[in-house]
Amino acid sequence: MNKKKIESNITGVILSGGKSSRMDFNKSLLKIDNIFLIEHIYNILSSSFDKIIISTNEPKLYSFINVEKIEDLIKGFGPLSGIHSALTYAKTDKIFVVPCDMPFIIPDIINYLIKFDTTEEIVLPIAEGRIQYLFGIYSKRILNLAEQILRANHEAKLNNRDIKKSAVSLWNFIERVGAEIVDVEEKIFYMKDLFFNINTPKDWEYAIEKII
Repeated sequence: MNKKKIESNITGVILSGGKSSRMDFNKSLLKIDNIFLIEHIYNILSSSFDKIIISTNEPKLYSFINVEKIEDLIKGFGPLSGIHSALTYAKTDKIFVVPCDMPFIIPDIINYLIKFDTTEEIVLPIAEGRIQYLFGIYSKRILNLAEQILRANHEAKLNNRDIKKSAVSLWNFIERVGAEIVDVEEKIFYMKDLFFNINTPKDWEYAIEKII
């Protein structure tokens, strides 16, 4: 008998931003334990969500994963563009975003945040003093503001006006909207490398050694 999915009212979203500047390679296509890193992330999310989408501007790269792939509706503004598009396409009121380069995430942390009781529109974990703003829950109620910001800056870009990075910074957006920041460091499931990102070839080697 198949294990019942924990959440059908939230869409799991894998953020895949493409080629890494520090690795000169698309991190999501690194091999971990004989599968692509993005497949590894997908398998983890599959234990928690009925609906999963991949946010990418290169959808053909992921034809081997049988899920919906969505491109940014307003391109060129980093993670805020990806989250805006995911919220637009999602048929659920909330999405749970996960970056494509976190090999050590586990269902326990996902399920803990899903069940966390809050009235905030964004729910993010914090551990060892670091807020993980690319790992957590985002509500459709923030969609209109995200669209206003992105469209205003897209128009400015078309008219060759200067755009400050802070104007489309995801963190500045989160501070403006407000978020529930959940301390998970003392939770039984927490481990030091839970939110470890692969940013360099050395990080990749470390992840391979630890997973294998």
